[in-house]
Amino acid sequence: MEQTRLGWIRKALQIAYLLGALFPAVWVLNHPMPVAWLRPLCKDTGAILAACALAAVLPFLFRHKGTSAWSLLVIALTQAAFQAWCYNTGSHPAVTPSQIWGIFPFGDSNFYYSGASELLNGQQMTLIFGSRESFPLLLAVLVKILRHDLRAVTSVLTIVMVLATWSAFEVIRLRLGGLAAVAFLACVTFLIRIYCVGLFMTEQLAVVYSLCAVAMLVESVATQGKAKGWLFCGGVFFLAQALNARPAAYLVLPFLVLFSWQLCDGTPKVRGKVVFLGAIAVAISFLLHGITYHRAVGARVPSNSWYCIYGMLHGGTWRDGIWHSQRLLPGMPNPMAPYSSATDRLQALLLLRAECLSEIRDHPSKFFRGWWRAVQFLWSNDTPFRAQAIYQEVPSAWFTESARWCAVLGLGLSLFVLLRGTRFGPNFKTYQELSWINLAGFLGLLASLPFAPPWDGETRIYSATLPMFFLLPASFVGGVYLLIVRRCRYKTAQSNAHSPAKHAIGSALAIGGTLSVVITCASWCLVGTDHASKNRQHSVRLMTDELIKRAEQTPVRPFDLRSLQAGYHLRLTDDTQPTWLPKISRKDFIRSLPIGPYSPLSPALNQLPPGSELVVLPYYVWLVLDKEDVQAQRFTPRPEQTGHRVWPPVYFSKGLNIQNP
Repeated sequence: MEQTRLGWIRKALQIAYLLGALFPAVWVLNHPMPVAWLRPLCKDTGAILAACALAAVLPFLFRHKGTSAWSLLVIALTQAAFQAWCYNTGSHPAVTPSQIWGIFPFGDSNFYYSGASELLNGQQMTLIFGSRESFPLLLAVLVKILRHDLRAVTSVLTIVMVLATWSAFEVIRLRLGGLAAVAFLACVTFLIRIYCVGLFMTEQLAVVYSLCAVAMLVESVATQGKAKGWLFCGGVFFLAQALNARPAAYLVLPFLVLFSWQLCDGTPKVRGKVVFLGAIAVAISFLLHGITYHRAVGARVPSNSWYCIYGMLHGGTWRDGIWHSQRLLPGMPNPMAPYSSATDRLQALLLLRAECLSEIRDHPSKFFRGWWRAVQFLWSNDTPFRAQAIYQEVPSAWFTESARWCAVLGLGLSLFVLLRGTRFGPNFKTYQELSWINLAGFLGLLASLPFAPPWDGETRIYSATLPMFFLLPASFVGGVYLLIVRRCRYKTAQSNAHSPAKHAIGSALAIGGTLSVVITCASWCLVGTDHASKNRQHSVRLMTDELIKRAEQTPVRPFDLRSLQAGYHLRLTDDTQPTWLPKISRKDFIRSLPIGPYSPLSPALNQLPPGSELVVLPYYVWLVLDKEDVQAQRFTPRPEQTGHRVWPPVYFSKGLNIQNP
């Protein structure tokens, strides 16, 4: 009994020791910092590579067996620096089109924020394309718990991402070696810096799930016995969850399940059992996804991937699909506009889907030509590693080019090991089994290209499977080092293959499992089942409808902001005060003014005096408040902005002394 108690105390102390490594990152997320300290990690390539190398070197220097808190410290500080850049500058490290002023959900981010706000209102989501309800459900839970404090929400998401990254990194470091872990971490860190940090996007949840899947899958290839099969099934389940959160390369799943036949030693019965359990894991993920989808989504609109498929068939992009769907239904407004009705979107997509299926059936050559065009685009644009041109801060070209060729060589090494791996002895067995996972990920990605063309979104659309794809360059770097060590007869570091990675696996299991439970339960707890809840409208929608329909003779009434039960306030200060969200200095505010349809508003936003506040609301609505409205927590609209639709829906307080926007 005493030994059991001591064992539990020892485990608790080990976990506390690991969690203690998060304290510096938490401090960074909650205190202002000089921007110059953050710039190298947030803008440069070399600093990221140095941090990734440090994460692998520190455990080696301190000769720490098993999972290391030193690597967690480095990874946490790196990703916290990304998020701190948003808080201290009012901008994103990658200047993304999905965020404005370091915190406001912009573009697609507001799309998911609106869905989360509807869920918090007890109603089903109306603004959703396809089955992407998982992230809005998670976001709704966080927003509710943290009382609409979007800065706190992004901080929590940062810590979750840190733990998921550390889990995958530690398993790879212990099983494949430090160099392989550095290569993997570098690729993942750039992905997170550009597409995840501070963004209310499905990529955030998909990458977390995918990192948990990578940890489980890599651990499964280095484990023997019954645990091998269960770890593999857990990895497959988390990968399916990632793809359900951010749909794209779904065909990775069948390849992974089928190739599990080769991962297990034993009789055909044992191997068949693992294949069967892998298929069951995928089925459970899709079952949970179906439950949450039908509970949380009101309008069952087909996925907007049909826009992409139409563009692929006709040598264009998803925008061609949108324009064609408008021609199929004359008189219909833009189906992607937030103000278009669910009925319009559904009818247009159903017509477009029927036409695409008919065209594939009648002209299959178009399908294969589109697939080949996607392969060429993927290679020529280095899609897995190089961000789109719209992102101003991307990794250096020499890094992305090196990563591409390491991935190619990693694929070649995987094929070579599968054919001749028995010649390298037991030390190479982990790499030999990992080669099947590498091959499954690569073939699944290629097979999925017609349904998720790389020109429609490029890197970010493959977020759910990119961490698994990054095992290719990691395998090449680690495998070549192991071959050199073996050839030179040096003592290998392969003893690490027997080091316990239980804390990393426990972290991955806890994160992925908790997210799955929270998202599933949220679909039942947040959405009401009564008839009134299904026909309920959000208070922001009611406010904008009232503004649009106001008659000329009707007096303008102020709106109580507390009754909206949504929104995040950004306060404008003078340049003597540094930016620390939710306060933003005037120079940082002007430097990050929105573009696109919001460009005509730039002159009006430039005139805002210190003390003004901007409030971001669902349905792309912004309120710009004067000092009186800020103090009274109300919004008094301008008469000239009522009685008609305002697009973009940015409403200014009546008391603001600026030119009419």
